[in-house]
Amino acid sequence: MLTLTKILSLFVYPMSLGLCLIALSLWGQLRGNRAAAGLLTFLALGVFYVPSTQFGVDTFAAPLEARYPAFAPEELPNADAIVVLGGGIEAEGKFGRWGDLNEASDRILLGAELWHSKKAPRVIVSGGGTQGPISEAARMRDVLIRLGIPTDAIMLENASLTTQENAKKVAQLTGVSGQHILLVTSSLHMRRALALFTTQGFTVTAAPADHRVHKYPHAIPGWMPTVEHMTTSTAAIHEWVGFWVYDLLGRFQPADEQQVASDE
Repeated sequence: MLTLTKILSLFVYPMSLGLCLIALSLWGQLRGNRAAAGLLTFLALGVFYVPSTQFGVDTFAAPLEARYPAFAPEELPNADAIVVLGGGIEAEGKFGRWGDLNEASDRILLGAELWHSKKAPRVIVSGGGTQGPISEAARMRDVLIRLGIPTDAIMLENASLTTQENAKKVAQLTGVSGQHILLVTSSLHMRRALALFTTQGFTVTAAPADHRVHKYPHAIPGWMPTVEHMTTSTAAIHEWVGFWVYDLLGRFQPADEQQVASDE
């Protein structure tokens, strides 16, 4: 089911959607419908171009990040736990040794910073394994230990594969009962993650990381397409669609209400 969901989600991404439109355009050409083929080609170019520009980033990503600006540790309240969601570290490369930190690895660094600032007595790292035998939570724990956090201050939730599972399994691990957590994830992802953890009964304070909308302009004009802009826009589109789908499926209802609905 997870694999099917991941595959279907690809069709909302600009690259996949654009390629689908080009394929349909070629099919239209083969059938002799040049008008439809031309329109589909024009749409494909728009799907590729707009998200690859600064305009695309400002349209898709900036509204999400504006909700959750960064805070210094001293601006955040103390909590029962710091919860760091997976997504910031990949499995080790074919010729590598450790897990590879990616653009979302700010999550791990912020989690360590909050612990060293004594914002909570423990850090919960959440993320299962989709590549190789080692879970993402275990790889994050190894990085946190190297950043000076003792092993006994780290709790692992290493069975979840989605954000909803992150929330449910962390709730099972902690027993919830109104615990206050500092939730650490990428700012683009925070809206959906915060809603899901709140449904599990947590009192949640957002501690966003990995802000991708740049404060200062690049040397490259914003109207010129870049891979970086496409990557940021794609991540934002994923979050917009993910939030709408979760909302339609009722996944933001309190956990007890979801259980009642499933029993009926």
